[in-house]
Amino acid sequence: MNIVDMILPKSKLKPYINLVSNFIFVFIVISPIAAFFSEENSLEDKILKSMTDYNQKYIESNAEILQGSQSLDLNKEYENNLKSVIQLKLDEYGYELEDIDLNGTDIESLKLKEKTDQDKGSNQNDGKEVFENKTERDLDKGRLKDDLIKILEVSIDKIEID
Repeated sequence: MNIVDMILPKSKLKPYINLVSNFIFVFIVISPIAAFFSEENSLEDKILKSMTDYNQKYIESNAEILQGSQSLDLNKEYENNLKSVIQLKLDEYGYELEDIDLNGTDIESLKLKEKTDQDKGSNQNDGKEVFENKTERDLDKGRLKDDLIKILEVSIDKIEID
């Protein structure tokens, strides 16, 4: 901005050109920051996605070690870490991981089930059972599937929710 200011001759237009160039400079500086906060994913989803990506890159970078007896340990560690990452998201929706099938770092299938009353900490209202509306559960399932697709980068047909 200073170079532009020095190059311009003194005239009546110089303050306006400076004003416009300063607005452009501010826009260039602020636009990446605004883009970071305006994405559809929440901060938790970004963190979970980065953890998943990190785990995947870790497994892929150690391909030589995966051969032989240590490969079972690393695959098992990756699977355990992936399960804990998935369970973090499932807890928000009241579901738990029933089964996951992996092929290396690719998810072949993901089976989820709704937590039972014992898992949720059974809420009892004088013997009256509280039933959720079916459409609300369907909306939750849809949102859960969308979140898992974004975080794990799997296709929707690989996710099964009971």
